[in-house]
Amino acid sequence: MVRAFAGEPEKREKLEMRGTKRRFRHWILGALVASAALCMVFVPAFAQTLPTTGGKVPGPIVGGFDQLRELPPGGPAPRTADGHPDLTGRWYPNGAGRMLQGAYPVDPVVFRQFDPKVMPEEAPSFKPGLPAKYTRRYAYGICDQAGTPSTTLEQISQHAPMELIQTPGRLAMLYEYPLDVRMIYTNGRSHPKDPDPTFNGDSAAHWEGDTLVIDVIAIDERFRNITGAGGSGWFPSDQEHVVERFSRPSKNYLIYQVTIEDPVVLAKPWKSAPRRWSLAQGPNDEWGEVFCTLNQEPEEYQKITEQQAKPKGK
Repeated sequence: MVRAFAGEPEKREKLEMRGTKRRFRHWILGALVASAALCMVFVPAFAQTLPTTGGKVPGPIVGGFDQLRELPPGGPAPRTADGHPDLTGRWYPNGAGRMLQGAYPVDPVVFRQFDPKVMPEEAPSFKPGLPAKYTRRYAYGICDQAGTPSTTLEQISQHAPMELIQTPGRLAMLYEYPLDVRMIYTNGRSHPKDPDPTFNGDSAAHWEGDTLVIDVIAIDERFRNITGAGGSGWFPSDQEHVVERFSRPSKNYLIYQVTIEDPVVLAKPWKSAPRRWSLAQGPNDEWGEVFCTLNQEPEEYQKITEQQAKPKGK
């Protein structure tokens, strides 16, 4: 098992697990900006990584990254004894069914979770005169607690997996990075009358046909909504309401879509595009042990963030 740490500037490590290289870059703001730009356009910058070979791979690539293809549907989705689609599986936020690395010439179609030309995703619309505390700049990468729905939405920046374990009356959700666990009750349980706020909120789920609908309330206001790879987002009010939808149209694909409502912060509900996840294909596909450790004080990161936001020459 491999252990990785994040939060320490200017440091990188290569980690190798069962013959497949997996790289976890330590969070530094400059590298984050580059990674965010890469993922937001869903295009790997391989044109700049192989300048001496005319963009051609000089030989076999360890891990087979040069052989990646978009997975076929794989047949119908399996079903549980009660007839619902079985969401169980380890899922990657791409079309390859495995971890990806942008340093190799992978078809951009394999990278992306959705096609913005076919299914555009609007930016959040904030209320006029919104207090700065909801949209203030944030030192991304200081290892604050993850939560709902950011942990799921931001996986595109890591290409890290989540695992779903569906049992009668309950769905368990496990995340590799950041390490997190959610328990979703699907047995008709309703929300408590006055739930305590938590980062993942209080979840109650039900089936609408073949779609599992998860209703989430009581989300901690210290949690930041992150809607994509760039780490951009906002802080919720105590009235935020999240609705997640999971479906499995075929054996190899899972679809996730989320709607965020907040009458204090948002002028209208924000709705993500339907984002696809692909079923892990490797027989030895195992979790990496990934921790995020805070090696700098949050105030230091905030100063760096503010300094980078200033116009050059000032």
